[in-house]
Amino acid sequence: MATDQIPRLGFVRLIRLAPVTLGLAILAGIGSAACSIVPFWVISRIVGELFAIQADMAHVWMLVGWVLGLLLLRWALMVASHVLAHQGAFAIQHRLRLAMARRLGQVPLSFFSRRGSGSLRATLTDDVNSLEGFFGHMLPDAVAAFVAPVMVLVVLFIADWRLAIAALLPLPLAILVQWWHMRSTRTEMAAWGKMQQRIANQMGEYVRGIHVVKTFGLAAKTFGELAAVVHEAVGWVQNYARQSAGGWVMFTGVLSANLVIVAPVGAWLCYRGSLDISTYTLFLFVAPAVLSPLLRLTYVIGEQMKRADALHRISEVLYAPVITEQATVIIPSSPLDITFCHIGCRYGERLVLDHVSFTARAGQLTALVGTSGAGKSTLVRLVARLHEYDEGDVLVAGVPVTQWQMDALLSRLAIVFQDVMLFHGTVRDNLLIARSDATDTQMEAAARAAHAHDFIMALPQGYDTLLGERGARLSGGERQRLSIARALLKDAPVLLLDEATASVDAQSEAAIQQALATLCQGRTVLMIAHRLGTVIHADHIVVMDRGRVAGQGTHQTLLASCAVYRRLWEDYESACHWSLGKTPS
Repeated sequence: MATDQIPRLGFVRLIRLAPVTLGLAILAGIGSAACSIVPFWVISRIVGELFAIQADMAHVWMLVGWVLGLLLLRWALMVASHVLAHQGAFAIQHRLRLAMARRLGQVPLSFFSRRGSGSLRATLTDDVNSLEGFFGHMLPDAVAAFVAPVMVLVVLFIADWRLAIAALLPLPLAILVQWWHMRSTRTEMAAWGKMQQRIANQMGEYVRGIHVVKTFGLAAKTFGELAAVVHEAVGWVQNYARQSAGGWVMFTGVLSANLVIVAPVGAWLCYRGSLDISTYTLFLFVAPAVLSPLLRLTYVIGEQMKRADALHRISEVLYAPVITEQATVIIPSSPLDITFCHIGCRYGERLVLDHVSFTARAGQLTALVGTSGAGKSTLVRLVARLHEYDEGDVLVAGVPVTQWQMDALLSRLAIVFQDVMLFHGTVRDNLLIARSDATDTQMEAAARAAHAHDFIMALPQGYDTLLGERGARLSGGERQRLSIARALLKDAPVLLLDEATASVDAQSEAAIQQALATLCQGRTVLMIAHRLGTVIHADHIVVMDRGRVAGQGTHQTLLASCAVYRRLWEDYESACHWSLGKTPS
């Protein structure tokens, strides 16, 4: 879905996520606005009573009581409005984050490659958090800013239509100034949103790569890039403040101009005897309330403009294209062969796979070899629908993966990635992700097969040891072996191994290869390997070169018939004989 086709998530649609709570907050805000206007009318009655020839003090004190009661009621309604608005805001945040999390679990990995992790993190946290400020604080203000002038106008026109018109005379000029101010700041708000995204990306990159920064002494350079973006933001804010100051001063001046008109006109009408003192007092108190709420409304609109880009970024997540799946579960009777039929795949404009065709048969180990960037990892991810292809079909058991129900497909796959992801939890928690009902015996057997049991038992609490974020307490090889144990525990009929032995030592690698050879019986194994020595006994080897199949067959067949494989093998043998201080022969 193109960016311009993404549905816009509006504030009205967000209100529907908590309609009752926010509806009550709006009603309480309207009541509070009413209670802020009525006391002025009561005070004008008090003034009129005091200027009467015979003042009725009992009536005056009763009116004073009404004023105090209305002020207390206004305070109570205002508190209720803000409390309810905050409850609604938190409910919206909760439901939005759940919806976004569900959506992120349904999109292909290509979505994440297009979005920086810092930008996505800022959307999930900062952009969603900004909505709390709008609904929790500004919604009651927006209601009051809209309702109060309407109520005031009704009261003023009932009291005296002539002075009511006089109070409205600056309104056209105020609207014109406000429109000009909003028009000049709309593009600036969009630029500010993009600048915040840049800061988030730079901050995320600096924190993620802090070990590289320290190792190579790049702190000055990388922090300098982050500091440059921050200084640019500071300069933008200062420039924006200078540019908008004039328009803001003009706007606030126009809003207070109606009292300058109402006061002399009302005095002249009183002098002529066509206006009583209580009505004149009412206009002096209330006339500024006709236009002054526009100041708050302008602030609310400005804040809404700031959040427009945040809503668009949230919409990009909520309405991101998802992986389509069938509603019915397919239970194929044929062997779980994996067949690639004329696969074409692009990352943006770059062609990654070009008419790739081969079959990884059940009960066999099929190895993918080739230089980096040849498309091997993409092929593995297409089987699990972590990426979507543009042309051709990927068949599992003779059925295109697009016609499988996702749960049914993934239940038959066990995947080990080159970049191991372990969650913050115990060793047991991370293993049981693959199979929640596994027994301790089954879990230990999988760990032994992956040569992970010994180092697990050497941990302080064994299988109950807390690993920390991303398995920080383990070495790279230990994380990889734990990931392999997790895949073995799943006991799926299809194994997808993306550089599964990349981070293990030679002894563990040989043992893991033996375990994989045993597991291969009755299973489909698709394995990526850079070290060709680990796949020379594979049943089938597919050689990838620049997104195409350069050759396929056994090790001996490819040595004789495939120039690309022969060159890879020569490079591998040369690397095996390489040592420090010695030029390979």
